[in-house]
Amino acid sequence: MISSMTERTYHTELQSEAASFKPHSGGVVTGTAAWSCPSNIAIVKYWGKREVQLPMNPSLSITLREAVTRTHLEYRFNPEIRKPGLTFRFGGREAPGFGQRTRTFLERITPFMPWLRHTVLRIDSENTFPHSSGIASSASAMGALAICLVAAEASIVRPEASGDLLDDPGVLKKASFLARLGSGSASRSLFPGLALWGKSDVWPGASDEYAIPVTGFHEDFRDMRDAILIVESGQKKVSSSAGHALMEGNPFAASRFGQARENLEQLAPILREGDWPGLIRVLEEEALTLHAMMMTGRPGYLLMLPQTLAILQRVRSFREETGCRIGFTLDAGANVHLVYADGDAFPSEGFIRNELTRFCENGRVIHDRMGTGPESLI
Repeated sequence: MISSMTERTYHTELQSEAASFKPHSGGVVTGTAAWSCPSNIAIVKYWGKREVQLPMNPSLSITLREAVTRTHLEYRFNPEIRKPGLTFRFGGREAPGFGQRTRTFLERITPFMPWLRHTVLRIDSENTFPHSSGIASSASAMGALAICLVAAEASIVRPEASGDLLDDPGVLKKASFLARLGSGSASRSLFPGLALWGKSDVWPGASDEYAIPVTGFHEDFRDMRDAILIVESGQKKVSSSAGHALMEGNPFAASRFGQARENLEQLAPILREGDWPGLIRVLEEEALTLHAMMMTGRPGYLLMLPQTLAILQRVRSFREETGCRIGFTLDAGANVHLVYADGDAFPSEGFIRNELTRFCENGRVIHDRMGTGPESLI
């Protein structure tokens, strides 16, 4: 694990690096970077933030494999450029909304990457799953863009360097820090397996500024499966950003933050000992509490649909009847994630196919599993 650091120390470290930034002597640098980055599904949820993308409680997630964003970045750095440029396309088309969000993100990270002030960027991005529907598309998108930018920076500062970018242990840490400034959950998508974001006294190295990989968990949790049941593929009615903001006036917010910290503490022995019933208890409690916070906000709102509830009820009945290690969770939307043990894949997937697809939009299910993090596409 990454060594423990006092909150904000890494922020200061990156600012110091930026202050001493010098491009290599060759001047103009052009190049490409292309990476895929997965989405993630949180076991312990992040809901509520302070300052600039700092969490009100720590969170822990499963990094996925198949639900990914693929981003291709072309860049032209020239010290003589005085006004940076950006062209953004999503799915092969101009996407003004995503483009504006990307501009805001780039402005936010420029103090840590001053070369962006002298760079023209062209970004092409695509997802393997529906965006803005409660499957953490912003996490994979910002994660993919962040690691592309770290790769571009390496070539601008050290064009003579060779080898795998990920051989440098600081790369994912910096990418996680940057991605967090675009989407808090994105900080976790940069690491394989399980990832933790947010300070916690029981998890060494945990920080509010970036995520860390979680290691040492029981082999029964390796290669966990995640079936994403697409109840509704359209854009959700209330954005995650708006939902986070509503936590400021939620009368149950303080209790919620305490609950998340308590659940995270309980996960330490659960993950170490391979306690599937314990994991499922936390998984489902966190999912239902997340939506309870939405319903009890001021104003409150409801993202679950009747099909969502039908799925949740049937999953609990199936687990009780069969003993299969399977539980549900949700992000901020109507779609359902079913997390289950690799050893119970055959009966669980038969249950999904025979009993649950009728509640999904056009019968759509994305079969996923624990993933290995970002991958270079070049």
